[in-house]
Amino acid sequence: MKNVETLLLENPKKAIIKVSKPIIFAMFLESIYSFVDSIWVSGLGANALAAIGASFPIIISIYAVSWGLGVGASSGIARKIGAKDKEGAINVANHAIILALIFGGLYLISIYPNIFRILDLMGVYGICKILAIEYLRVLVLGVWLFTTYEVLCGVLRGEGNTKIVMIASAIGTLTNIVLDPLFIYILHLNIAGASYATLTSIFLSTLILIYYLFIKKESYVKIDFSKFKFNFEVVFDLLRVSLPTALMEITVAISFFIMNYIIMIVGNSENLAVYTASLRITEIGFVPMLGLASGAISVIGASYGARNYEKLKTAYFYALKIGFLIEVIIVASIIAFAPILAYLFTYSKTSISMYEDLVKALRIVPFYLLFTPLILTTSSLFQGIGKGERSLIIALIRCIICHPSYSYIFAVIYSLGIFGVYLGLVIGDFTAGIFSFLIGILTLKAISKYLSKLK
Repeated sequence: MKNVETLLLENPKKAIIKVSKPIIFAMFLESIYSFVDSIWVSGLGANALAAIGASFPIIISIYAVSWGLGVGASSGIARKIGAKDKEGAINVANHAIILALIFGGLYLISIYPNIFRILDLMGVYGICKILAIEYLRVLVLGVWLFTTYEVLCGVLRGEGNTKIVMIASAIGTLTNIVLDPLFIYILHLNIAGASYATLTSIFLSTLILIYYLFIKKESYVKIDFSKFKFNFEVVFDLLRVSLPTALMEITVAISFFIMNYIIMIVGNSENLAVYTASLRITEIGFVPMLGLASGAISVIGASYGARNYEKLKTAYFYALKIGFLIEVIIVASIIAFAPILAYLFTYSKTSISMYEDLVKALRIVPFYLLFTPLILTTSSLFQGIGKGERSLIIALIRCIICHPSYSYIFAVIYSLGIFGVYLGLVIGDFTAGIFSFLIGILTLKAISKYLSKLK
């Protein structure tokens, strides 16, 4: 592998592309899995698909904790590499793995006993609630797999070694796609089969990363616990990025919680199923920008550690520009192929009634993707410089204020029904995107002044 320090500190445009391409491919495969997973579940009927939608807040919270720890590891390791402190990077990786085990346990004991109550608070009832519980009871038990996998991915992303992450993700995703119909229909595990397939695939992906990092030891960051000493400063630095990043994702879960509640006010479980399907489809368009932002964290972090403002600034604007161009193409494609995409989720007799509504949703909902580059790139800027708490502010404005407020105003107050929910989602991201960009520009100016004083 090319020298890690050279990779992250070379031309920032080339570095972002090199680091991001494997991440985008891996995330795209994971998104395809979610897409295919929902297609298989939709064969069980609209109630099953609605149950997946009702489960979103808890599912997202699992990914929130896991992804937050992974981003914290990436940011900390990248900054150490930029400062040419290899031992420090190894120490960050060691602490991140321990935190993954601790936070996995804390999540399990706090969420698993309360699944029933959480669904009650969302207003989920009847068969939809029963199916959601069946699905979640299996998935939540595997939280340690999620946290461990994401931290190991974070270690490799932090050093710019994203190829192995792509390979592990690809193998896991393909395994999941194969196991879904086997567990759901052939073994008659129904909706719980989707959970078993997910956990099996993540277990396989985690084993691949463990083999690469602990047995082959071919990474730049050589994980070694033989001389490990717990350091509160390292933990604090990790948590300063990890916790705000996790809370960012949890705000998404809370947003889904509130949005689901609004949908149940103005509609029913079939409307929730349509909303779920539309997000599963548009989620694919979210992947390239998320991958670019993940790559930008490593490049920005290394540039910040090396005190190179020009490379940091270039990385920020390049990720923003490329992301916007990609999202324009994706939004146009989803709208153009809406009838075909909608059919994939309404092929069974029990879900065909959703077809027309889903086509309409796919001609409105995707527009929110146009504003995600502004939001995610600015968040990656904050995460890269080790100030993840500022990313949390963006997430709170986007998910807790903008999305629910606009959706409630349009759907309930102006009586636009489910159309108002879609409209609120789009306008909410527009508002959050403009705010993110403005705060990003101000932050770049502050970084310029700070780094110039250090020279």
